[in-house]
Amino acid sequence: MLSRYEAVSEKEWAFVVGAKGRPEIASPPSALRFNLSNTSGLVVCAITHGLDVGVDVESLSRPAPIDVADRFFAPSEVRVLRALPPEEQARRFFELWTLKESYAKARGLGLALPLDRYWFTLEPFRQPRLEIDPLLSDNADAWCFAQLQPTSGHLIAVCAHRSGGAGNTISLSWHRFD
Repeated sequence: MLSRYEAVSEKEWAFVVGAKGRPEIASPPSALRFNLSNTSGLVVCAITHGLDVGVDVESLSRPAPIDVADRFFAPSEVRVLRALPPEEQARRFFELWTLKESYAKARGLGLALPLDRYWFTLEPFRQPRLEIDPLLSDNADAWCFAQLQPTSGHLIAVCAHRSGGAGNTISLSWHRFD
């Protein structure tokens, strides 16, 4: 995938694992940043030019571990999740989970970032709104998000650091490999 965006042979790319487990380009020198996620039936790779990025994908066919939200999500997220009809809770769980994972991965911290210290507000036809506990020393306006459902059985969230202001959005392109 990286060779689609830079004139580098596929065999020339070398990678390292960062301190918190995020894969990064070791060589050749490149401004490209990427992140990977996979679940049953789908692999996702997000690539940016010079921006921190995180991506998560989840399969809707597996049971949603709602008890994880009860223990680890922010109280406001748990309240909204539990107020939904039972048949809507699994989807909302996965929407929140993929957003949380994409942000944590974009920060390069993965699950070392406490899940209850940042939270999302989801409203129809609006971008997800991130709020962050001041203890995490981050600015919610510095990040933009996209959510999509590429198949009837998968949800994806992408998080990217904004370059140059709050007006930036994520633009997505698709490449299917069989």
